[in-house]
Amino acid sequence: ALPRPGRVLQLLLTNLRNRPLSSTSVDSMRESILSLYHNLITGSKEFPLIPFKGSFRSRQTATPFVHVEQEQRENTTASYLTDAPAGVMVPTAGLSASPPTILTSVLPEKTELGALKGDRRNYVRHVELNGSTVTRVISTVYRSESAELTNRWRVSDYSADGHVLMSVLC
Repeated sequence: ALPRPGRVLQLLLTNLRNRPLSSTSVDSMRESILSLYHNLITGSKEFPLIPFKGSFRSRQTATPFVHVEQEQRENTTASYLTDAPAGVMVPTAGLSASPPTILTSVLPEKTELGALKGDRRNYVRHVELNGSTVTRVISTVYRSESAELTNRWRVSDYSADGHVLMSVLC
């Protein structure tokens, strides 16, 4: 069930990493919009690769990190908006009221790609990004240990050696 031509889909991203998102990473999300939409409409645990045809615009509205010089950004302390135990993310982008707590699995800076493929909560695919192949992992997120949230996903990109390149809450 694809959206009809002319329909506008909006995807809000919340950066889960302690570094700014590159415009390339944000633009690469264009390739996952229809996969996420398919999951939302059908409830299927599959995220088929559906070619995107249309206009894609991105806009950064805010960052939860304290501003520092570029060289120091990776070790910047997150603001109070992201202070929480590992695996817990609050609040989500675009919500003005107090959102529910969202549980995600722990996201290490480096991981074995085979372990990502072995976790049943993950859907793993390869994506071309600036001439390189990255591993994109789409994961479900939860309200509690057993209650999955619909219309919410974590999308993470990993380099060939397992380093996190991007991780966003959608």
